[in-house]
Formats: sequence, structure tokens, C-alpha cells
Amino acid sequence: MLKSSCLVAAGLVAVTVSAPAYGQTAPGGCKSAGTRGMCWVAAADPGRPGGPAGAPQARRGPAEQSAGQNAQRPRYPCADHPWTPPPAGDPLWGGHSPAQGSLRLMICQGGGALQGWPRVVFTPNGQPVAVPQLSPAELAEQAIAEMGLSAPDIRLAPPASSPRGATIGFPVWMWTERREETTGPVTRTASAGPITVTATATLGGIDWSMGDGATVRCAGPGTAFTDDRAGRPSPSCGHSYRDLVPGGTAAVDATSRWEIRWSGGGQSAFKTLALTSSARLAVREIRTLNTGGAR
Repeated sequence: MLKSSCLVAAGLVAVTVSAPAYGQTAPGGCKSAGTRGMCWVAAADPGRPGGPAGAPQARRGPAEQSAGQNAQRPRYPCADHPWTPPPAGDPLWGGHSPAQGSLRLMICQGGGALQGWPRVVFTPNGQPVAVPQLSPAELAEQAIAEMGLSAPDIRLAPPASSPRGATIGFPVWMWTERREETTGPVTRTASAGPITVTATATLGGIDWSMGDGATVRCAGPGTAFTDDRAGRPSPSCGHSYRDLVPGGTAAVDATSRWEIRWSGGGQSAFKTLALTSSARLAVREIRTLNTGGAR
């Protein structure tokens, strides 16, 4: 479940983007990008790079300044969102006082899968509002979100739709339908001003939980079954049930292990992502009865 609260990285303070009140959560204005599950309001010094993807800086520091070259860089379009700023002395003011300027809540649109990145910016009196610059880590999250990575598109032989299902002692084949978003590799690039970040996701393998207590770790997407291979075990990803499962139906979970590397803006990082899909497979037992008489 995705969280909808917006948090300020400097001090971890909740910020409202949908109503003019300070310290509330923000339904609608704070959306997840890829797997982060929450938006982070960056309150960092100008030009300071972000940390690794998905790891916002949990420090207390001044808000971004609006003066100097930082205000001239090309950036994503941002809108000044109405809000009630915190009282004087709050860390978001970065040592400034309300008499010197104002704190502005900017909602920056990244386009594509990245929407509604909130930023708090201190603007001195008489100066235009600075549009915040996305960090390389944030651009990496955008690139990853645009990949559309998917959990396995489960394929089984015998198929899950079969009323008879799998037979104890006979091989079951497991694989995923091959598409870019299910098997990779996938590469996407995101840019903001002078910074360009490229991220590549590769499938490290698929873990199959077969519903009988067994987990099969397959190095790749598996091998698609064909009729001429009936009765033979899969060469790359298979399983055989040894006993009946409770209820006669196995709950099969397939979890893709994605490995993601990104670089750009003088930074690089590696992260993993696990995505799971499920299916149900009937498991039966065949019994034979010898009715021949003794000779």
C-alpha cells in the first residue's frame, strides 16, 4: 500500500499540499514515484547532491535559497502552492526570519510517471521564487518509474486453468511471458537542466513459492513448455509435487528479483526491487488399482 504523506527530509516534518494547513498529510498532492511509496520535500542547501535512490537525507538544514546561479538553471515546471508555513524558528526556515522573506511550497511536475514533487523554498523579500533542482537520485527514481517494471506474467504447465492441474510425481514447468517489463533489460533516462541520469534494470531471477513449502529459485525467466516435451522436466525452472497440498490447490507465488543500476550527475547507485504475482494450481494424485488375478 502506498503511503500518501509528504515528509520533509530535513527534520521529517509532514507538509500539506492539498489544504492550507501545516503539519497534515497530503492526499492527492503527494504521489509515489516507482517504489518509493512517498514523496520527500527536500530542504537542502543549493547545489548539494542527493543521497542514494530511495534514501532521503534525514538531516536538519536550511531550505533552498533563491539567489545565485541555482535560480537560473533549467528545471521542471513548478507551481507555487498555497500553504501555511511553520512558525519562526522551525528548521525549515534555515536560520532566516519571516521578516527576511517567506517559505514557499513548490509542487514540481516531472512529466510522465513523476508527478507532484513538493519542495520548500526560502525566498528573500523582493526576489523571485527559485524553482528547485531535482537531484540525481530523484531523477533516477523517475527513470525507474518510467520503466513500468512488472511482476512475472505467470505461465505454468500444466496450466493454472486446467481442472486437473498438476499430478504428484510429474514435472511442473514454470516461466514468465517474455516482455521488456517482465524480463528486461530495461533502460530509461531522465534529465533536468544540466543533469542526466540513466538507469538500467536487469532480471536477476525469479523465486517460485510452490504452495507446498518448497521454493524454487530460477536464474532466469524459465523455459516455455511445448507439447513435444510432455513428461520431461523443465531444463531451467521446474518442480514436482511429492504430496497433496491442503485443500487440493497450491497457491503459487512468483517473485521477480530486479537489479537496478543508475548513474549520472556525478553519482551512481545500485538497488534491488522485488515484485510478486500469484496463481493457483490444482494438485491431484493418481492411484492405480491392480485387478489382475494371481497366476
